Amino acid sequence: MKRVDLARAATVLSVTGLLLYPLHAHAQSAEAEVLFRDGRKLIKQGNLAAGCDKLDASERLESSVGTLLNLGDCREKLGKVASAWAAFKKAEAMAKRAGNDEKRLLEARRRATALEPKLSNLVIWVDQKLDGLVIKRDGEPIDPAVWNTPVPVDPDTYDIVVEAPGYKAWKTQVTVDAKVKRKLVTVPRLERAPVTETPPTVASPTTPDAPPTSVVTTESPTSAVVYTKPGRWTTTRGVSVAFGVAGAGAFGAGIYLGLRAKDLQDRSDRLCPDTQCGDPEGLRLNKDARDSAKLANIFYGVGGAAAVTATVLWFVGKPDERTTVTPTVGGGHVGVSLSRRF
Repeated sequence: MKRVDLARAATVLSVTGLLLYPLHAHAQSAEAEVLFRDGRKLIKQGNLAAGCDKLDASERLESSVGTLLNLGDCREKLGKVASAWAAFKKAEAMAKRAGNDEKRLLEARRRATALEPKLSNLVIWVDQKLDGLVIKRDGEPIDPAVWNTPVPVDPDTYDIVVEAPGYKAWKTQVTVDAKVKRKLVTVPRLERAPVTETPPTVASPTTPDAPPTSVVTTESPTSAVVYTKPGRWTTTRGVSVAFGVAGAGAFGAGIYLGLRAKDLQDRSDRLCPDTQCGDPEGLRLNKDARDSAKLANIFYGVGGAAAVTATVLWFVGKPDERTTVTPTVGGGHVGVSLSRRF
């Protein structure tokens, strides 16, 4: 046998030895021990799915590095890359805490590192953070801390359900392919659920000879007339008026400074009619005129921006007030009900 073959054989024997670590090191309770042995037996017989289930049950009863290494190896053979990676990472952490299991710590780290490039991630993106919002994947709630975060998952098809009090539930089904590194599911804005009212129950008069009875009447509207009477003032329109006043003030300041600049320039031109001027007063007036003209232009710009902002806010701040008049018939009376929405 060549030297390279001997090294390869030694590596295989080392890995096998790690997976077949003495049983007392990975399972101490009788139940966990039995489940571990059954799982190993089923795996040797080629029944990987059942063997993984046994090892998983043994791990839940009593966690150990040896059980986790075997479980990770079994899951990897089934193609459950994310579950295998999680088992190896947990085995690495447990061996590190123990502090006296360097060989299996390195083996768990090596196996987890080898699987990382093969992981497929699922991202559930949530923009609308509602009170009481719950997101479930295959019936299991997802911690809000992992929303909008890539999470390794096994290649499979998952049912996603999004629920919140007072809103219609949203459901979808997503398939994660082993060839896809990241799958994104965007949760849309939930629609509000319709409000239902319980009709009142009215008890009818009873007589000594007749058993008590009750009559249930439902006051259902026969028709509805909606009158809309929008108001004028809202908070947004109040801000619009403030911008309008500020814009008018800026225009006024611009006009004043423009007139002042023209007056200063006329006075400067009288002192310095030629292009070249040696009169200090004329030069000062010319400089003041240019400064005033510059300030006038700035105030014109501010006034224009304020006017545009005021116009936009005025239309955006249009109130929405609606009054609904609904005739009602039932319970021995006829009337109307009024409701108003702002």
